[in-house]
Amino acid sequence: MTQPFEQIPPLNAALADHLAWWGLRRFESDAAYFQWQCDTLSSHDLNDLNRLAEAKRAPGGTGAETAFYDVAANSHILPVLYSQRYEYYDKVGPIVAERIGEARTILDFGCGIGLLTTFYARQFPGCSFVGVDRSAASLTVARERAKALRLSNLRFDCLDLEQTPLDDVYDLIVCTQALMQSERDPGLPSLDWRTFERARDPMVQSSFEQRTGVGGRLDRLCAGLNASGRMLVFEKTRQLARRVPFQRALAARGLRLLEVPIPVRYRLVEEVADDGPLFHLTNRVPLALPESVPVWDEAPEHLTDEELHHCRGEGARFAWGRLPQRQVLKEASWDSPALGSLRAEWGWSGGALGYLYVTAGDRFTGLVVGRLGSGRRLECEIGRQIEAIGENPAALEAWLESAWPSSVTGDHPSLTPLYENHTASAQTVWLSLADRRTLQTSTFDEAPELQMHVELGETPGLMYLYGANTFDQRQLVVMEPQRGELLEQYYHELRTGSKLERT
Repeated sequence: MTQPFEQIPPLNAALADHLAWWGLRRFESDAAYFQWQCDTLSSHDLNDLNRLAEAKRAPGGTGAETAFYDVAANSHILPVLYSQRYEYYDKVGPIVAERIGEARTILDFGCGIGLLTTFYARQFPGCSFVGVDRSAASLTVARERAKALRLSNLRFDCLDLEQTPLDDVYDLIVCTQALMQSERDPGLPSLDWRTFERARDPMVQSSFEQRTGVGGRLDRLCAGLNASGRMLVFEKTRQLARRVPFQRALAARGLRLLEVPIPVRYRLVEEVADDGPLFHLTNRVPLALPESVPVWDEAPEHLTDEELHHCRGEGARFAWGRLPQRQVLKEASWDSPALGSLRAEWGWSGGALGYLYVTAGDRFTGLVVGRLGSGRRLECEIGRQIEAIGENPAALEAWLESAWPSSVTGDHPSLTPLYENHTASAQTVWLSLADRRTLQTSTFDEAPELQMHVELGETPGLMYLYGANTFDQRQLVVMEPQRGELLEQYYHELRTGSKLERT
């Protein structure tokens, strides 16, 4: 959770100024962003961009990708298109800059218009930077902007790495979202729906590297690292089915982790991006391995926050009122002139769920539900935050909005589940349900390499629906028995071929 009155580090402030200089804007809502987009771009511009964006996502869409970024480099399109990725630059830029360290020669591979490359060069005038991309139009913009900023420590080269190798070696190579161009490649399936483990098949791995283009690009980039070089890599690999073969491609080329992979969370305005983590790597062979050296981990990323289900407004009131066997463990309340009477309630329900329920007069209602083992987290972290700022109405209201984002589903409150989880951690929560009893179950092949399992069951005081497949998608929905018909209906929808939501 974001801390109130959080100080903005100098790098973040410098980057905010830099992005503003480029003409980028930060938007909090899709409506505001798309209104600006429609006011600025013609229907021809939008149709052209949408057509090229669709083409570049397809396997083998290298030419369309270059064409897309050539069009995006137009002066009237650039600030609008790149503003949609404002938070991406805001998150990735400082992480990379903080790790430039002692490197003196830095390559930014896939630099595009040089938006972040120029930022790095401004922050480190004593270092030499080279930006490489295959979009000539993007590099024209990059050179113009570098000249306007009077950056003498930076140059840009137009280079297609698949056709031409690098002509120099570098202390540090930065490669963010430039190695894996096939966004729709599903990756490698797990052995079955119960496990996240992948088989080690050299032919399957080679096929993945060829389909996504990552193998050839990595080979040429590694050849451009000096004898003790480092690499910073960030790709669209949050899904384990893509992250595992990507990690194996890195490890097979002698790259080692310098630190635990860094999760990067950001939004494309309102949409949560499905990217990361960021890898900090070296090709240096250590004389001795320290005990704390990070190792390649092929387990799902586990974030405790993902186990928690948030809802607010009428949906929160409805779900809280229907929590079965609800037992209150702790209550706290404050009076606020601005928000009215603030009340927080912690408890457990149905022998399996822990919850936190917060109301602020008639202005806010929020419910957080997790498995019973996360009750301590609910109390110690979220509760402590509420108690710490309970006397500051402005800070509290802002924090409540950030902790409970507004729902955009538009579902009727009666459809709000008591608990819902669409991440890999749903499997952990499902396994933790005590005294599970299966009512209906089905395991079937939905497509080649896509095995799916759907299960409707009950646990004391609760009913649940669980779904899992071999591409790491997991889903758990829990309701009270009185609404069991909703879960049964959903079970039959999944059984007849509807895929689980991808997260």
